[in-house]
Amino acid sequence: MRVLIACGGSGGHLLPGLAVAETLAGRRHQVKLLVSKKSVDQAASSALTGSCAGSAITVQAVGAVGYTGSRGLMRFCVRLAQAVGDCADIYKEFQPDAVLGMGGFTSAPAVMAARWRYRTATLIHESNAVPGKANHWTGKLADHIAVGLPDCAKFFGSKPVTVTGTPIRSALRQGKVPGAHARIGLDPARLTVLVMGGSQGSQAINATLAGALPWLADWKERMQFVHLSGARDEAAVRETYENNGFKATVMNFCQEMELPYSAADLVIARSGAATLTELAAFALPAILIPFPGAGDHQRQNARVFERVGAARIVEQTAADGVPTLGAEQLANEISALLDKESVRVRMAEAARSLAVNDATERNANLVEAHAN
Repeated sequence: MRVLIACGGSGGHLLPGLAVAETLAGRRHQVKLLVSKKSVDQAASSALTGSCAGSAITVQAVGAVGYTGSRGLMRFCVRLAQAVGDCADIYKEFQPDAVLGMGGFTSAPAVMAARWRYRTATLIHESNAVPGKANHWTGKLADHIAVGLPDCAKFFGSKPVTVTGTPIRSALRQGKVPGAHARIGLDPARLTVLVMGGSQGSQAINATLAGALPWLADWKERMQFVHLSGARDEAAVRETYENNGFKATVMNFCQEMELPYSAADLVIARSGAATLTELAAFALPAILIPFPGAGDHQRQNARVFERVGAARIVEQTAADGVPTLGAEQLANEISALLDKESVRVRMAEAARSLAVNDATERNANLVEAHAN
């Protein structure tokens, strides 16, 4: 069987797509990934293809097609038509039996070409509690829809929907890794806070955490950080920890997320669906900071975790159009949770209750069923 998976643009679309690709390749199917030209997409997909035997998975980069509003409608339509044509050319050569769109700007042209040009079986997966623009649109075309959270099913009307959970890579489904602290330069005797802002980092979270460190001075000898900063801020974030006397491992990106997840006692993160899926898999308590530029998606995702007691939400507000996040508030939340192990244990149990351990297999099964 040949499967094309369109999953580029952001970690939230890419990583679940890579997980399904990995599983389908393990079942001896041929998989082609459509990803964006972003360096993060290229690095993550290259790492996957390098780990798979033979040529079970191939990767092709496609251009971005994003809708920015009515003023750019004509340009959007032209680029969308070009992208659909490009996907049709890829299909002519690859001849997929099924196309799976994971949302985002690479997904819509792929699903449209499959549906309109080749009548190929089409599926989409939506990880968020509220569907993104691409999936809201392509959901009308797809033969079947998979969703990560039950809250999302209602948005697709009478279309056939299956709640599958959100796929994660096999390395993240194996549980905590022994010796993870040492492998990333941490002290196993200290409490560890994992800070991350998505696949490309978050300048707002980086800056706020820097401002919070003086408020956490009393914890200096008892805590440490592992911080995924993004490439732009890596040097500055590392210097900030050094200047404030905190032990920290700073990375711009991490290919082996099972290591920081295994070491963490508390996580500070955005609330993208892929991130939350991984936090549930590792049963990690979290302080979630929804990204205000993602519409209401991340806030709704975070509320699912808050509702069961797995996370606390700290809002990033916008004053005069400039997003702001309170350093003192963040420091107080960190201190309160580090000070009460029993609270963290309850939050961890709540996070574990949201985990769907076989989500990757469920999605692979759906693809196989529709292709056949």
